[in-house]
Amino acid sequence: MKILYRITFIARTLDPRYPTNLAVLLLLPAAAGVAAAMALLRGSGLPEIAQAALFGAAAVVAGWAFARELAPDLEQLAFLSLLLTFGAFLTVESSSLLLLFAVQFLVRIVNRSVGPPARVIDSVFVAALTVWAAWNGAFPGLGLIGALAFGLDASMAEGLRRQWFFAGICLAATWFCLGRQGLSWTPETLPATATGLLLIVTVAYGLTVRRTRRVTSLADATGMPLSSARVRAGMAVGLLAGLQALARGQAGLEVAALVWAVLASVPLGALVWPRR
Repeated sequence: MKILYRITFIARTLDPRYPTNLAVLLLLPAAAGVAAAMALLRGSGLPEIAQAALFGAAAVVAGWAFARELAPDLEQLAFLSLLLTFGAFLTVESSSLLLLFAVQFLVRIVNRSVGPPARVIDSVFVAALTVWAAWNGAFPGLGLIGALAFGLDASMAEGLRRQWFFAGICLAATWFCLGRQGLSWTPETLPATATGLLLIVTVAYGLTVRRTRRVTSLADATGMPLSSARVRAGMAVGLLAGLQALARGQAGLEVAALVWAVLASVPLGALVWPRR
């Protein structure tokens, strides 16, 4: 762990000494097997089956880890998120792991769940991942969310002024994406049922953010309590990242299905396991 923190302050490990981490690690082979079996049933070749197994395991880890960023005090919620994310991965073929990881790291830049502020190499990595996801998924709005995340990290307590530079990179990526792809605005293609469910999730999630007044979870590297203001700001970044995808209507929702699976788990889990 100490060696890792000499390199990065945004990477988090799955230490098997903790029962919840061990449970996630034990679920990985099963998730990989199920994903591989689904690919086999679809008639995929061996390379595609291997890729499905790898991506299935990645979806499980990312779904669990992202929920831990959004609701650090509700550990059980992360397993609900894991199930919803894996289910979305299996059923929505166009869902994007790249987008899920990009949004997760943007939230981590803001909430500093590891503890210390991001190193330069961390900011380079997250900015590059955000630009890649924005360009690959035709999501110019993601560049704006990336700029917001870096700007928040720069302007909040103990902010890093150099993060304004990376905010500028994300803004530039938005401009380039708009120049290449134009402004895609087709929210009317969302089915009425999906629109209603998304509205419910958004309102419930917003109420959960509002109720998050005190955070007791500790940062990985420092052992200090996380900043509740930063956690709420990170939660807002996660929601906005999901909302920006809806500008592309149903196609955007499908690409962002994994992100929305995690977002949906937050208010649902908070209802099942309320704070004490």
